Amino acid sequence: MKKRVILIAGYKGLIGNHLVKFFKKQKNVKLLCVDKSKTFDLTNQNHLSDFFKKNKDLEYIINASGKNDHVTKNKKEIFEDNKILLDYIFQNVIAPKNLIEQSIAICKKIKSIINFASLYGSKSPYHPIYKKKKSLSYCISKHAMEGLTKYYATLYAERNIRINNIRVGGVQNNQPKEFVKFFLKKTPNKKMINKDDLAYLVDFLCSEKSSNIVGENINLEGGYNLW
Repeated sequence: MKKRVILIAGYKGLIGNHLVKFFKKQKNVKLLCVDKSKTFDLTNQNHLSDFFKKNKDLEYIINASGKNDHVTKNKKEIFEDNKILLDYIFQNVIAPKNLIEQSIAICKKIKSIINFASLYGSKSPYHPIYKKKKSLSYCISKHAMEGLTKYYATLYAERNIRINNIRVGGVQNNQPKEFVKFFLKKTPNKKMINKDDLAYLVDFLCSEKSSNIVGENINLEGGYNLW
């Protein structure tokens, strides 16, 4: 059986780390893993170009990197420094842009690219859940990522390259009880997301069974966005 060649970018994070464990159990997968370091940065086009030239047989890219969600130091704080916004834009917009462009330009076997968006890439945070104010910059960058994904999805669809987002929220990770209580109150199925649920969805998108899923923002959050 031919092995699927899969890259996980951001393998040290919560999602990336679990996906590495998940795909390592599969015999039909050749797995490549990268994460940000002094010698590798997704915002650096030269780093990406060098990497892809060495791995031209790559077929599937899972982008689990990026600057994670955070809350501000003070809930009463209204404004965020522009430097914070620029950092989020670099990590959550420019990095996936570079990843898409460089991989498709160099690796001629690319079939599917998966980005991770957020519940707050399509709506405002539900502020009462959080003890401190949700980051405006995070929300802006995730909204931008959704636009980026749709743009490239339509651009490369005729080449049979699928680019999609997963909007994931409420992944079980020892959150404070108060957060879990509020989240479940706004979630129709009253469940937190299991990391395996996420892995099964990613596995599906890294297969030809998802050949007609193009430019979608797939919600994995128990119906949270419905209310």
